[in-house]
Amino acid sequence: MLTTRHCMSAVSVIYCLSLLAGCQSAERAPVSFSYVVEPERGLPDGMDTLAIQPAKVGPNTDPKWSDLCATIMQSLVNESRNRFGTNINVSDRRDTQVTFDEADLAAAGMSSGAAGSGGKLLAAKGAILSNINVKIEKHVGKQRTLSGLDLAGIGGRGWGGGRANIETEEVETVTRTMTVQTDFRLVDTSNNRIWAQHTPRAYTATDRTKTSPFFGSSKTEAELTPQDQIIAGLVDQAAREFVSQLMPCRIAVDETVVSSGNKNCVQGVKFLRAELYADAIAYFEAALADKMDDHKAAFGAGVASEASGNFDQALRFYQRACAGQNNAKYQAARDRMKLYGSRVRG
Repeated sequence: MLTTRHCMSAVSVIYCLSLLAGCQSAERAPVSFSYVVEPERGLPDGMDTLAIQPAKVGPNTDPKWSDLCATIMQSLVNESRNRFGTNINVSDRRDTQVTFDEADLAAAGMSSGAAGSGGKLLAAKGAILSNINVKIEKHVGKQRTLSGLDLAGIGGRGWGGGRANIETEEVETVTRTMTVQTDFRLVDTSNNRIWAQHTPRAYTATDRTKTSPFFGSSKTEAELTPQDQIIAGLVDQAAREFVSQLMPCRIAVDETVVSSGNKNCVQGVKFLRAELYADAIAYFEAALADKMDDHKAAFGAGVASEASGNFDQALRFYQRACAGQNNAKYQAARDRMKLYGSRVRG
C-alpha cells in the first residue's frame, strides 16, 4: 500500500522530470499564409524577354548554387507571368548567349575592370545577373541529459520507501548556422545599364539538434534538416525581394508562435492555431495589458494581424516585440512589413 510519503516521493520525481523536459504550459502555433505585392518600379518599357544567367559563386561556395540560384529566380519570374499576368518570358539558358567579358561586367557594375563595349545578348532584352556566397558554421556542444532512472529506490519491490536515483550524462549537440549573401541586378541589354538592383545583405538561419532530457536520446547531425533546403529558402527570400521590385510577386510566410506563461497569451496561441485571428489578437492584447513587455504576445499579435491583412497593425506589434529583444525572427518579421506592407495587392 502506498503511503502519503511514498506518493509524494513519486510526485517529486515526476515533477523534476517535467521540469527537465521543459513541460510547461507553453502553446505552439505553426502559421503559414501568403499575399501578393505590387512592384516598386516595374520593368522597362518594351522589356518582355529576360535571360537569367547562372550566378557567380564565391570561392568557398559550392558551384551547384550557380545554377540553383538561377533556377529559383526563373521560377519566380514564371510564377509572376503565369499567375499574375506579367508580360514577360524567360529565354532558355541553353539557347541564350551572353558575351559579357570583364569589361562588359564593369559596365554593368559587376566588376572593377574598365568599362568596354556593351555585351551582346541574343533573344533577350534584359539580363538578370547575380552573385551568391554561402557560409556554413558548425558548432559542437554538450548538453546534460538523463541516462538512467532507478524508480525502485522509491520503495523497492513493495514501494516501501526510499528515494529515486537519477543519473545524468553529457551528450553531443550540433548547431549549424547558414549565411547567404546575394547580389541581383537587372541589366537593360539595349544600353548595358543597370535598371534595378538588390541591395546585398546577409540572410541567416540556424538549425540545432534537439536533445531529449530523457535517457540519453538525441538526434545526430545527419538528422538535422538538410542544409541545402535551408539555404534554398534563404536564396528564395532574397530573390523574392528582388523580383518584387520588377513585377507582382507572391510573398510566402511561415512562422511559429510560442506562448509566454501568461494565460491570455496561451489562449491567443490556441486561437491563432485555429486561424481565428481576431480572437487571437484580443487575447494577445490582454496579455500585453497584463505585462506590456510580453514580447511573445506582441509577436503573436503581429503574426495574427499580418495573416488577417492588417499590415499597419502587424508592423506596430512587430516593433513592440523587437523592443529590448535581440531576436532575429522578430526583426525579420518587422523588416518584412516595412518592405512589403504598403505594397500588398488588395
